[in-house]
Amino acid sequence: MKVGTIGTGFIVDRMIESMKKVGIEVIACYSRTQEKAISFCEKHEMKRWYTNLEDLMKDEEVDTIYVASPNSLHYSQSKMALQAKKNVINEKPFCPTLKESQDLFEIAKENNVYIFEAITNQFVPNYQIIKDNLSKVGDIKLVQCNYSQYSSRYDKYKKHEQTNAFDPAFNGGSLMDINVYCLHFVTGLFGKPLNSIYYANKGYNGIDTSGVVILQYPDFVATCAGAKDSASDIFAMIQGDTGCLRVKGMSIGILPNVDYMPPKGEPFNDKQKKTSIDLGIEQDLHMTYECKEFVRIIEQKDEETYQKLCDHTNVVVEILEKSIQQIA
Repeated sequence: MKVGTIGTGFIVDRMIESMKKVGIEVIACYSRTQEKAISFCEKHEMKRWYTNLEDLMKDEEVDTIYVASPNSLHYSQSKMALQAKKNVINEKPFCPTLKESQDLFEIAKENNVYIFEAITNQFVPNYQIIKDNLSKVGDIKLVQCNYSQYSSRYDKYKKHEQTNAFDPAFNGGSLMDINVYCLHFVTGLFGKPLNSIYYANKGYNGIDTSGVVILQYPDFVATCAGAKDSASDIFAMIQGDTGCLRVKGMSIGILPNVDYMPPKGEPFNDKQKKTSIDLGIEQDLHMTYECKEFVRIIEQKDEETYQKLCDHTNVVVEILEKSIQQIA
């Protein structure tokens, strides 16, 4: 895989580091300004840079485009890359509407290329550990996720100095930027809910600065909380009648640890006096796992796994679109 990047933010730095760890070549970058393009190219020792997006798409050595631009540009730039017969890795949130999401997957199929959503938690080993241990909790009753992190741009927003992160025109807000990880966490485990509703705190320009999505499943309820206007512990919990699986600390996109707590916090034995047991493992740089899987799917033409990823993305996008409509 030989990659050209769109965007110069910190997330691109992390993705490039991850790609290089798994043997992916990052050979070109695009930025709207020449100064940023040159600086980013030199920083990551790329072969060349572009300030014209069409020129990047014409680069015959580049076979994959990584899209990490503002959320509102994900659809148009991914579409351009697919039509240029490039594979695409499109950062979360994939796009704001189900119609656009389905369109991108169809264009990819027509051009015999692939498009993936870069959503880390679906690929890290600790997420698989959660899947493997779901039976420990028995009949699931509640699922709770909270990814709340005070935005470095929120102080400016309170002064009515608007940035992309809090601009509806750029598809900003807490749901798109941060709570999307919680939605992926829940739907990746349990699939599409029967119903969903979004309750949000809205700022002066109508953007959701924080909020909670309630997902109704046949036998339990899941809540996904996300905030950019306040902070709390970051966690996920799956509660059942025989125990609870917990993820605590760091990002809900990283899932740094997983443990199991038995009912009522009872100790496992008198000697240990433990109320929980660690299940998770120490993971590598979290973005490396998605990179490995994208390469594998392309090389092996694993259409079955690819279609599951497409279907999963569509489920999340459908919830995102409905949620935004509910607070409009």
